[in-house]
Amino acid sequence: MRLVKILTFSLPVLFFTACSSDTKTQDVNAVSHPETDTVAVPKPDPKVVEAEQYSLAPGRAGKIRVNMPTDSLKKMIPAENLKAVQRELEGEPYTAYELRNPKTGNQLLLLAEENCKNTCSIFRIRVLSPKFKTEKGIRVGSTFAEVKNAYPLSFIGLGETDFVAVSDKNKMTFTLDISNFPPKFLDRIVADDIPDSTRVTSIMLF
Repeated sequence: MRLVKILTFSLPVLFFTACSSDTKTQDVNAVSHPETDTVAVPKPDPKVVEAEQYSLAPGRAGKIRVNMPTDSLKKMIPAENLKAVQRELEGEPYTAYELRNPKTGNQLLLLAEENCKNTCSIFRIRVLSPKFKTEKGIRVGSTFAEVKNAYPLSFIGLGETDFVAVSDKNKMTFTLDISNFPPKFLDRIVADDIPDSTRVTSIMLF
């Protein structure tokens, strides 16, 4: 009779101990292990990346900015995509950097023009590729009509070497194709003389 009582008393204790052990096991299994957990990192949308890379805004073409140090440009762009060339401005020689795209047959994308008066930096950017475009859709190849509708123009006439339309507000100069201009001296051409279908051949950021 005494043995039965001992056994009867021991069973609840064993049952409770077993439950407690199971609960602890579950708690341990529920603990997160950061070193083994994998977090899925979403891949950037290629279209978004390309849009940012070829965006045009006042003083900026993609990640290249007016007034950025030349050293920063060289660190940003692989050496095989960047070539230094010599140019002249009002008789003074200066260095410009050709940015090319090796994926498209070494296509010339833009010229980053350097000024080393104090420290060497990019004083303006000449965009030559239609891949770049502004938020209003203006790019190399856009028409004069599209430019007029998109931006206020403060000057239209002969520039340093080309016929240009300038937007001081947006710090952009649009070089125009003169092949379909009326037969006049270029210094006598006014806005009303320029066909709306005239194409933009380059965009300069200053």
